[in-house]
Amino acid sequence: MIKPTYFPYTYVPQWVAETLAACFKQFTVYQPSGRKLPSEMQPWIEANVMEVRVPVQTEDDALAKMAKEFRAFAGLHDDSKNLKTVVLGGQRGAIPCFGESAVSRIISEVKKSSRSASDRADFDPVFSAQVFLDFAQEFDRQSAELNRALGVNKRHSRDLLKEISGEKENSLPATPLSAEIKVEDPAEYMALDRLQAWLRLFMIDPVDSGLFVTSSPLVFNYLIENRTDSQKVMQAERLPVNGAKEDAAISWRDSFLKQIKHLIENREGATEHTFGDVPLPPDQRSNVRLTLNRVSGQGPSDIFSRIFEEQNSDTLKPNQSAEAANTLIGLIDRRSIDIPNTKP
Repeated sequence: MIKPTYFPYTYVPQWVAETLAACFKQFTVYQPSGRKLPSEMQPWIEANVMEVRVPVQTEDDALAKMAKEFRAFAGLHDDSKNLKTVVLGGQRGAIPCFGESAVSRIISEVKKSSRSASDRADFDPVFSAQVFLDFAQEFDRQSAELNRALGVNKRHSRDLLKEISGEKENSLPATPLSAEIKVEDPAEYMALDRLQAWLRLFMIDPVDSGLFVTSSPLVFNYLIENRTDSQKVMQAERLPVNGAKEDAAISWRDSFLKQIKHLIENREGATEHTFGDVPLPPDQRSNVRLTLNRVSGQGPSDIFSRIFEEQNSDTLKPNQSAEAANTLIGLIDRRSIDIPNTKP
């Protein structure tokens, strides 16, 4: 079974989960610890769609205590900064988990203010990466909650304007994915720093997969630009919506997965093409697009370890090597839905 790994995030937004479920049935996501997952992600696990991978079995109470002390620290040093700045900010250009800024600096400050003599004297890079990703996950969760509320308000405003103007609906029928109004993605904030932190977890427990999918254009472009031998092999427009059970959707998925499997397992050259062998009815298509680039003859551990070492002074080697013949790096992105103008 083709099971993509979603990266470098540990929080999975609803539209991402729906897209990956519709195209692949199952997907994998890494977690910084075994702490309770956000409630929005639980149904996907219960439905056997999302596989959670926890490379480091850290004491959950240690991470929870650090998070609690950090929030207390952030409250004392608020000075009108928002959550994004307080949680993830640091010196410009520094890697927050591994430099003397952001999480490392915050941990040091929290330690100084802590009265417990049993606290760790030092925090290793892996633990710092866990702390960073844990805060980033909470930031992404809160941002997704806010975006959902904004989307509902925008849709209500659009419907009200249509009712007042008498304008008829000319756009495509709404679907679970296209019904969301795309707004600026907060997850793009410090996306490359998230990648560096995520790579530390991945190298501890590399997944046996030849397909890695991100929703970050910044991360995707960074990896592609640093892999000059990668080749664009596919661009699939308007992916199917999750839950589509008609024959057309099933045929689409079967043909799609067959192509993906071929691209991963075979090293012969591939030419870019647009996937659209099986047409989908309008009500089964979302506003999500998938772009795939292939790195031929290299597994993900080789690619990711080199990317990591280019940005860090230390080396990072995988604990094991279960490699695919080729690695596919994919980007899923949503096209904006324009709110129609109304005439007086």
